Amino acid sequence: MEDAKHRVLLIDDEKDILEVVGHFLKKDGYLVSVAESGAEALEIMGEQSFDVVICDYLMPKMDGIALLQKVREKKDFTSFIFFSGNANEKHEVKMVGLGAYQLVQKNDFKKLPDAIKRTLKHTQELQDIRQETTQEMDEFLSILHSTK
Repeated sequence: MEDAKHRVLLIDDEKDILEVVGHFLKKDGYLVSVAESGAEALEIMGEQSFDVVICDYLMPKMDGIALLQKVREKKDFTSFIFFSGNANEKHEVKMVGLGAYQLVQKNDFKKLPDAIKRTLKHTQELQDIRQETTQEMDEFLSILHSTK
């Protein structure tokens, strides 16, 4: 997993943030796509898959929470990291409750690579558990059907 290039979607309504943070993440080895709005992000996510989405919390028209809710409605469990200069602990609790992995403050954007690594590790662990559970369920159903 460490050597693979991971696809990251960075969403922010501020072009300067997209440029600076996007460049920083590319230098760290990530394949970065950007979107300037929640609507543009949904369009891009409909065409491509991403390992991690990094999304601004406060954006016009569709904020980060609304975007995350729309993504989850589509049964898309892409890992989300919120990125904000305005969110507080109350907002973070709501974000995590909706399935975001964590919140990184914009003034700490250099913490994003570590946050991405932790998110990818957590996601891999969940996928491993899901696969084990599916295999166990298949074995159980096989045994159940063979006893009929």
